[in-house]
Amino acid sequence: MRKLLLISCVMALSSPAFAQTIDAKGADQLANTLSKYVGKTALKKGILKVTPEAEGYRITFSTDAFLKSMPKQEVLKGNLGDYSILTKPLADGTWNVTSGNIPSASFEVTGPKGPESFQWSVDGGSWTGLFDPKIGTFSKSNFAYDAFKMAVKSAEQDIDASASAAKGEMLATAATSGGVDINMTQALANFTETISTKLPNLDTTTAEDGTEKPAAGEPVKISLRSGELGTTAEGKGFRNTEIMDLWAFFVAHAEEKKLKKDDQAALKQKLKAVLPLWDKLKGEYHFKDFVVETPLGNFAAQNISQDTNLDGISKSGSYHYAMRTNGLKYPTLPIPEWGVPFLPTDVELAIGTTGVDLDTVVKGAIEDMDLNREKVISEEFEAKTAAQFLVTPPKLVISKSLVRTVDAELTVEGEMTFAALKPESHTTWEMSGFDKVVERLNKAGETDETIKQYIVFVKLAKDFGTQIDGGKIQWVVDQKADGSVAINGNPVKGPDPVAAPGADDAIDSDAPEGEEDNTDTDTAQ
Repeated sequence: MRKLLLISCVMALSSPAFAQTIDAKGADQLANTLSKYVGKTALKKGILKVTPEAEGYRITFSTDAFLKSMPKQEVLKGNLGDYSILTKPLADGTWNVTSGNIPSASFEVTGPKGPESFQWSVDGGSWTGLFDPKIGTFSKSNFAYDAFKMAVKSAEQDIDASASAAKGEMLATAATSGGVDINMTQALANFTETISTKLPNLDTTTAEDGTEKPAAGEPVKISLRSGELGTTAEGKGFRNTEIMDLWAFFVAHAEEKKLKKDDQAALKQKLKAVLPLWDKLKGEYHFKDFVVETPLGNFAAQNISQDTNLDGISKSGSYHYAMRTNGLKYPTLPIPEWGVPFLPTDVELAIGTTGVDLDTVVKGAIEDMDLNREKVISEEFEAKTAAQFLVTPPKLVISKSLVRTVDAELTVEGEMTFAALKPESHTTWEMSGFDKVVERLNKAGETDETIKQYIVFVKLAKDFGTQIDGGKIQWVVDQKADGSVAINGNPVKGPDPVAAPGADDAIDSDAPEGEEDNTDTDTAQ
């Protein structure tokens, strides 16, 4: 899907005025249009080429020409391949775009600890799309490839990865609120990744020049395998056209060391135009039938997923993240046998923030910024923003999260604020299977004396709880900004002590030089 972004960048706002005939003149017109987004230097140096063919215009990005255009250096060497697409303007103003290959690439970088190499190859790749200038992106596109391989080698670590049968789709339509609504999916099968970490060896070897170097140790290998790796993304009101307009501005002024007053004013208008970036943005990726092979044995999970749900830049934005791991399995671990049933089988964590006013901060920063000033954002604005954050910080929200074992399940949800850096929270904890946990601990205590110490605290926790439907135990925990804590309305900790100014315990210093303590006199006084 990253390839779609690159192609959108070079095709945004392109006009099909030269759609009737595929010829050299049309290629030049298209190249001039694209130069707004890649710069005229890219055309002059052959980094980007547009040539007419029988079926359309061939747009080619040459990485070799790109590397040659950079200042001479010895850090990066290799060949990243040439990327090309064939695009044909259609009568309705859209562009049909196809690409029949994803080139292989290899390069080497001189790192701080020696050379590092990177290689990848893709077999049977194909991609098609329909670009719509009215929305500045592809109204639909599809890609697929048969297999890919990647290898990364360095002095400390080697990584080999591969997958097969990948496919993806993207759909986009104009949003009623402005911008574009985008949906993307991608999935690949039989994903594997092997990480070999080369641990140092205390032994040394003598080189030909007589110097001693650490001997290579046995590498530690960890392999990751997944039957399916998939991702989805959904954007509502994505401001892609405005973002491309901003990008064109940067390209047009890339050679300028300072922006004129009128240009800075134009930049500020374009920055405001991209806000709020999007109305809603959701993303998810997941692994199915996930296995991690380690020297200790195999760890496995039926499903692993991560979700993000983000508002755009608004006055009261919400931003949420969730991670879920289900169906966990473990190898034989060096833990007591009684501890095995306490290993989690499912873990779900969902946290986020609400009431985040990024709109005021971002718009204020745009108004305050001066690119010709030594400090682009003034210290006064930074101080004002920091002070406002301390007074009205965002609220931390814990959506229902859980840890589940074979016997029990513990859940928590609630919220927390940090006004003036003083935490205040309200959380609800619920647990099922509590008695089963106590039963296992009692049995373990028969052979392990240390367990008996903890059973007392476990039983005390039950006394603080409230029995609710289904045999669950519930604890409603309230923490106030003054440090006091209550569980189910019962105080368990009072407010933190506050030392009054001038109090004896507020200052602890030695007697002034030249004066000695006089216990008898102090006592008499």
